[in-house]
Amino acid sequence: MRVSGKPVSPRPSRSKKLYRIIILAVGLPLIWAAGVWLFAINLQSIQDHITARQNPLSSEVVAIADDAGLNPHGKFLLAASRTQLNDRGEFNENCPIKEEQAYILGCYVFDDKRIYIFNVVDERVIGIKTVTTTHEMLHAAYDRLSSGEKSRVNKLLYEEKSKIDNQQILDIMKFYEETEPGQEFNELHSLLATEERILSPELEKYYEKYFIDRGKVVAVYEKYQKVFDELQSRIADLQNKMEAEEGSINTAMAQYETDLAAYNRDVDLFNSCADRAGCFTSMATFNSQYHRLIARGQDLDAQANQINAAIDQYNADVEELNALGVEAEKLNQSLNSHAEVAE
Repeated sequence: MRVSGKPVSPRPSRSKKLYRIIILAVGLPLIWAAGVWLFAINLQSIQDHITARQNPLSSEVVAIADDAGLNPHGKFLLAASRTQLNDRGEFNENCPIKEEQAYILGCYVFDDKRIYIFNVVDERVIGIKTVTTTHEMLHAAYDRLSSGEKSRVNKLLYEEKSKIDNQQILDIMKFYEETEPGQEFNELHSLLATEERILSPELEKYYEKYFIDRGKVVAVYEKYQKVFDELQSRIADLQNKMEAEEGSINTAMAQYETDLAAYNRDVDLFNSCADRAGCFTSMATFNSQYHRLIARGQDLDAQANQINAAIDQYNADVEELNALGVEAEKLNQSLNSHAEVAE
C-alpha cells in the first residue's frame, strides 16, 4: 500500500465526532428534565391564564374588585379562580362548611382552586362581599406563592402579628387556630391586607402585587364593621343603663315600702288616738300631726309617681332593647347562609 506523505489517520476527527455524540446523548435527558421542571413551575400560570380567558369576571365581581382597589393581577386571580357570587342554596352546596361560632361568607376551594362568595344583600353591610371576595382572592394568591416567597412572606406576617392590637383580628386568628390549625399564616395573609390600615413598608410593598390602593378595601371593611360596632355599642349601653335603672328602681321600691309601712302605722296610731277622748292634748297638736301625715302621704305619692315613671322608662328601654335584638338578629341572619329567611 502506497502511502502518501500527508497524515493518514482520521481518528482525531472520528473521536471528536463520537465525543460530540456522547455529549448530546448525555445532554438530551438533562435538557428534557429541565424543560419538564420549567413546565411544572409555569403549569399553574398557564392553567390560570387559560381559565381566566375562558371565564371572564361577571360585571358584579368586576365592580367588587374595583371597590376593593384591586389591580389587574388581583382581578386576574379572581378570574383564574372562577369567582362566583352564590345565593344561599348554591353557596351551601359549593361551600359545605358550617361553624357553630361563625358564619361562613366565602371559601377558596384548594382542590378546584375556585372561589365562592355568599351573596349578602343587606344594604347596611353589603360591603362585606367586597372584603370577603378580596380575602378569598388572597388565599388564591397565597396558594400560588413559591416555597421561597411563601417563607419570606410568612416571616413578614409573623413580624406584623406581634404589632396587632385589632381585637377583631386577634379573635378571628384564635378561631382559625382552633378550627384550621396549620393555616394561620394563610389566614393572616388575607386578614391583614383587608382589615389592617397600617402595615410595615415591606408588607405594603408585597401587597402592591394585588392592589392599586389597598386602603379602599380597608375603608369598606371599616364602614360595614362600624354598623356591627355601633349596634353592639347601643345594645351594651342600653343593657348597662337598664341594669342601673333596675338597681335604682329596686332601691326606691324598698324605701317606698318601708316608708309606706311606717306611714300606715302612724296613720293607725293617729286614728286610734283621735277615737279616744283626751288623747290629743290640744287641737293644735291634732292639727299638727294631721298635716304632717298629709304631707307624708303626698311625699309617698310623689315617690310612687317617680317609681312608676322609672318603671315606664325601664319598660320603654326593654322595648328598645328588644327592637335592637330584632335588628341584630336580622343582620346576623343576612350573613347566615343556612338561615331560612326570604331573600
